[in-house]
Amino acid sequence: MNLPPNPELSLYQLVLETLASPESLKITPVTLKSLVRATFDLLIAQNISATIWVKPQAEGWHREIKRYQKHVDVPKTIYLCHCLGDNWKEVVNLNRDSQLFSLQLETDSHLKQEYFLLILCENYSSLIVACQPELSKSENLADSELSQPLLAVFTLEQSVIRQFLEGLSTVIGTTTAKQRSHWETLLATPQSSNHKLLTQLLVKQVQRTEEIVQDTLATQPIGEINQSPPSPPAVPEPVVVGKNSLSRVEPYMSNEILQRVAQELRTPITNMKTALKLLDASQMKLAQRQRYIGLLYKECDRLNSLVAGLLELVQLEGDPQTDQTLPLQLAEIVPGIVSTYQPLAQEKGIQLGYTIPANLPSVLFSEVGLRHIVINILHNSLKFTPSGGKVRVQATRKGKYVQLIFSDTGIGIAESDIPKIFDSFYRGRSTPREDLGAGIGLTIVQQLLQRGGGKISVVSRFGQGSQFKVLLPIASET
Repeated sequence: MNLPPNPELSLYQLVLETLASPESLKITPVTLKSLVRATFDLLIAQNISATIWVKPQAEGWHREIKRYQKHVDVPKTIYLCHCLGDNWKEVVNLNRDSQLFSLQLETDSHLKQEYFLLILCENYSSLIVACQPELSKSENLADSELSQPLLAVFTLEQSVIRQFLEGLSTVIGTTTAKQRSHWETLLATPQSSNHKLLTQLLVKQVQRTEEIVQDTLATQPIGEINQSPPSPPAVPEPVVVGKNSLSRVEPYMSNEILQRVAQELRTPITNMKTALKLLDASQMKLAQRQRYIGLLYKECDRLNSLVAGLLELVQLEGDPQTDQTLPLQLAEIVPGIVSTYQPLAQEKGIQLGYTIPANLPSVLFSEVGLRHIVINILHNSLKFTPSGGKVRVQATRKGKYVQLIFSDTGIGIAESDIPKIFDSFYRGRSTPREDLGAGIGLTIVQQLLQRGGGKISVVSRFGQGSQFKVLLPIASET
């Protein structure tokens, strides 16, 4: 572990490049916190003596460190990492079994936006690394830290953990020879796969997920959750979707959405509990074990999508910026969003392009809302377009509106499904090989357009492709 200093290093990118199958998760800070807490739950429940490196993302991480110190009565070593200028909180050593060290990392733009939790012990090791994606001009940093998604990696691979720790050593200001020798000894100790501990970790994560669900349900009065939503008041002009009209979605719908969230969460949680019980069987064949582990991964992804979708809905409901309309030039916003999807399109073998004339009139809309609309529709178009297909975004003037057209040569939508695609959690276009997702992106698009005075229509042929037409009101030209 004698690598030269590297202050420009991104630990997140280092881990991503080291993984045999690089895959980054897009998760909310709430999901990240639940995973961190589940990890400490495991250490406490099993009274595990561990060496820990942690760069906290939020105050909740500090509470978990204190909880571990308080409840585990075996020797443990904790390295609390931070960058110069971070708003970090020093943790007090709570008992004589703990060794607590503060490590200052090199001040660098990458590291200041990255967080990690590394656990090393005799028969278990794990690594969580997360980073904040770059913020758009309209996003507030303080709001982003609380609600915006993070990019994260979770791994148990010993080779990846070794590479991470070697990288970490290059961005630490000072360490003693004794500390580095201790790290080398830990990495050199061979570890056997402990299925019992891995099963317990998954159990803890399921429990934490259920707590999130219960906390969410607790925000609504019990009577309101169990009752049908009240009859809606008279509504203004509907938004047209193909040949069908959808009434305006107002806050009275929140209870219905909450009920559907609870119903959607029950299925993956039940599946995960069943798989975990079966994994405890001592005589299970390897093929069966791998099948159940695959099911757990799939259901974890599903839970993450549901929680992220729900949080996005709640955020939009309470974010005043989604109601703040101002004149916007599509040519200044849409091309930038499309360009961020070019790498994904190239990877899938899809031609992605746009035509946004610079002389179009400004639209009167929320910038936050417009970005969400473009991202959600574009994401759907790429998701359901196979390799060799095309996705295109165009803009034209249409009367008192500017029309955005999203065209794809994807799998299309059956005519009978078109009235349902804006329903929460509807996933009619998913195929067995596709990621299920939350089925909530188009619900968000619909609500944003209705709040901003826009409209949306869909034309699609099953097996040939789809075309989403979004109408945005033109700002006053006087």
